[in-house]
Amino acid sequence: MYSQARVVINNNGYIVIDNGAFLVLDNANSNALTTTGTGGNIVSEDEDDVIQWEIGTTTGIYTIPWTTKPVIQGGNGTKIPLIINKTTAGTGATAEFILSTYETATDMNAPYPSAVTNMNYSGVDKSLFVIDRFWHIDALSYTPKPDITLTIAYDPTANEMVGTNTITEANLQAQRFNTGLGHWEAYNLFGTGVPGSDFVNSIVVTSSDFYEDWILVDNTNPLPVELVSFNASCKSNAVNIDWSTQTEINNDYFVVEKSYDAVNFFELTIVQGAGNSSVINYYSAIDSDPASGVSYYRLKQVDFNGDVEYHQLVSTSCGSEGFVVDQLILKNNALGFNITTALDEDLTIYFYDYRGRVIANKVEHIQSGNNFISLSNLELSTGIYMLSIVGKHSNYATKLMNRKQ
Repeated sequence: MYSQARVVINNNGYIVIDNGAFLVLDNANSNALTTTGTGGNIVSEDEDDVIQWEIGTTTGIYTIPWTTKPVIQGGNGTKIPLIINKTTAGTGATAEFILSTYETATDMNAPYPSAVTNMNYSGVDKSLFVIDRFWHIDALSYTPKPDITLTIAYDPTANEMVGTNTITEANLQAQRFNTGLGHWEAYNLFGTGVPGSDFVNSIVVTSSDFYEDWILVDNTNPLPVELVSFNASCKSNAVNIDWSTQTEINNDYFVVEKSYDAVNFFELTIVQGAGNSSVINYYSAIDSDPASGVSYYRLKQVDFNGDVEYHQLVSTSCGSEGFVVDQLILKNNALGFNITTALDEDLTIYFYDYRGRVIANKVEHIQSGNNFISLSNLELSTGIYMLSIVGKHSNYATKLMNRKQ
């Protein structure tokens, strides 16, 4: 639809977006999509059946008249409008909103959106506490993204809320999937449920909170989080093991496990968890008897109810030909760290984002002793990044969390 043109849906008419089609609105005004008379309906029902609204830096209240599948398609034709109050402009004159929604095929919330990897915690699926629908709300080509306030309506019938689900309607809040961390953020719940009116409103989303995939969840069972980082590095003939969590729910303790072959693990030490926490917690342990070759470590998390979750595997080699990386600081779009080694050699340094795209890479010649290395002008967003260092005799890899300053 061309600039200044409008789509007006009158007297309960329907627009059905299907087979990966786009409805493109090249008009930034909020009246570019309106309904009159008895209202109107737009049916998406797939992540890729989208409205592409070229809003740019215009502010205003934008209403998407989403509706569930009509009866003729096996649905019940319930109106579930999405209201976006764009309160700040953001930066990006040609920026756009990409919007879609769909009911999942089962109460287990499958299939997931392309960026979502899980709906579970400690092996226990939490789908039955979630409305059976995903909302895709993305803002592309903004730097930074705008601030918005959302109202998300839902279908309260057996199709999406009831069935085998266990949801108390008054407890519903919005939750977003953090693609940078790869999990749902349990302590970042948004909005207020309005039972009987079938919507969650006052969902205030700032630029730094603007992620693309959303659900409505019973706030007594939010989808939980995972680790921010887990690292192992050699230092003074020992292995320093450190990790951090962004949030914790019912976390009793951690078990650091060790292996010489990455198959057979045994307990190295136990570290008490924080229980319930909404701030970053830092933990550490020391292996004072590392292998002469490669040692493998993994982290086991145990909840108060006995549920167990295993986290990622890391490895390190403490041979005399290796190097040690420490004092890592990621701040203000720059990464700095120290490398200690007994050898003179060339190291190849890679810095990736969470999708595996190379943000920066270079070859650095290091000399025996301490070497400070820096990568600058990285232009980073909030999320997880990976540092990889490749040498002739040993390698190093770790995850780093970048936060808005």
